[in-house]
Amino acid sequence: MNKALIPSLTLGFALVMGSVVPSFALDASSLGSVLTKNGADPRASGAVPAYTGGITQPPAGYVRGGDHIDPFAADKPLFTITNANKERHKSRLSAGQLALFERHPETYKMHVYPSRRSCALPDFVYDETKKNVSRAKLTDNGNGVEGARIGVPFPLPKTPVEYYWNHNFHWHGYRYQAVTNGANVYPNGDRTRITRKDWRYNYYADPQGPVAKHANDQFVWMGVWTSPPRFNGQGFSMTNTINQIEKARHGSIFNPSTRKVMRTTPSMTTYDGPLSTSGGLRNNDNMFLFGGSPDRYEWKLVGKREILVPYNNYRASASTTSADELMTPNHPNPDLLRYEAHRVNILEATVRPGFNPTYTKRQFYADEDSWIFLMADLYDDKGALTRVQHAFIKNYYEAPACVFEFDVMHDLASGRYSVDHIKLEEGPANLDAPDLSPSQFGSSALKRKVGR
Repeated sequence: MNKALIPSLTLGFALVMGSVVPSFALDASSLGSVLTKNGADPRASGAVPAYTGGITQPPAGYVRGGDHIDPFAADKPLFTITNANKERHKSRLSAGQLALFERHPETYKMHVYPSRRSCALPDFVYDETKKNVSRAKLTDNGNGVEGARIGVPFPLPKTPVEYYWNHNFHWHGYRYQAVTNGANVYPNGDRTRITRKDWRYNYYADPQGPVAKHANDQFVWMGVWTSPPRFNGQGFSMTNTINQIEKARHGSIFNPSTRKVMRTTPSMTTYDGPLSTSGGLRNNDNMFLFGGSPDRYEWKLVGKREILVPYNNYRASASTTSADELMTPNHPNPDLLRYEAHRVNILEATVRPGFNPTYTKRQFYADEDSWIFLMADLYDDKGALTRVQHAFIKNYYEAPACVFEFDVMHDLASGRYSVDHIKLEEGPANLDAPDLSPSQFGSSALKRKVGR
């Protein structure tokens, strides 16, 4: 198998997995014909199978609202990578994965399963994605997007930053409700439990939109913590803007010790301000691997490559899996995690002159089928790889939607790690909570929520 980087189809490719093919221009008619409806290459190559539509119906026995039945539970690992044999698989590993083997040589391993291109979306999302080809446009030097709605804005990306916007806007419903669990985990096995109730209303993805006054509002998000104890009752209600240069994220926070709701400042919500519950392991723009404004980085597409990435992680996120089982010392329990070979677009974000963020270089690995960033390698101002972040995705087939189910941030120096967004206790998120509306967000709504 040819291990070279694979130029993207949408850039007018001439080489795919070692085979020379004609270069041609792509347009909206390519979606669903030459490409998948979401803009991926449907063909098989290497260990990656052909795309056949993903999972569009729940398996037999699934009860809506309950745990997702693992459609691939019968799969057995093809092989397991350890520190002892990692060199054999080096061409399909990221720098961050190699660093985790070196940091935890005795315990870190990757079980690699058959590749399942399971991602699928509703037809109306595909329809809107196709329309976005002609109506979506970058604004403010790539710091904003206009004209797009519901689907990814750039299924035929022409510039590197458009890959970021596709990740940022990947569809996962518009009325989201969940109880998320997480923890900061220490090398000795100690764990700080984090539990948060989440509600999100996504204006961008609302089928009844667009609403003119919310043209620059991507979604509103309310969260209330019940643990750790010192955060019990603390909450926030935030508006995540699209162009954060035009208007920064804004909202309110509630402090139970003072019983007051206070307005946030940009330094609390944008760029690399620390996330309060993460024990110093996460910044604001680490949310969902990268959810910040792209303006402080130069963006470059390195290419497309077959990599072993986290995928179809049903077992790790099931309510039958306990935090004790999953959140083991040094890293999550490898026996509960699933890795597969998939093609990813590799993006590199390098700091622009005049800025001094926590990470001066970030490398992202974007799944070609969903556009979701599956992994991030984070480098400090000395060029050292300091942190590694992995996203674990699965298909909510009742929607269907390919969902960023949880993520893990590894600190290479200390050996600590942080888990966020996982739903271990009360089951999967509800992607279409029927009673959720924009009126349930904002400072007054937050005070009502935490006052219950």
